[in-house]
Amino acid sequence: MITFNVVKEQHGWAIRADDMMTPFWSRDLAIREANCLARAIRCHGECADVIVENAVLSEPRTETMDKGFVLA
Repeated sequence: MITFNVVKEQHGWAIRADDMMTPFWSRDLAIREANCLARAIRCHGECADVIVENAVLSEPRTETMDKGFVLA
């Protein structure tokens, strides 16, 4: 399984996975991109997950989710 971690950095947010780190200015953009990456990997039959640091369970998921992603 490939896991994309959206984490708070000193100057913004970042997506971290294995040997990769991609910086973003905002949390929402980082989550959106992590979801896009995970969706693309899932299309090829691999398992992928997105974990957001300090996520609040009461936050609406639809605002930061990739619009092409459908919950099963």
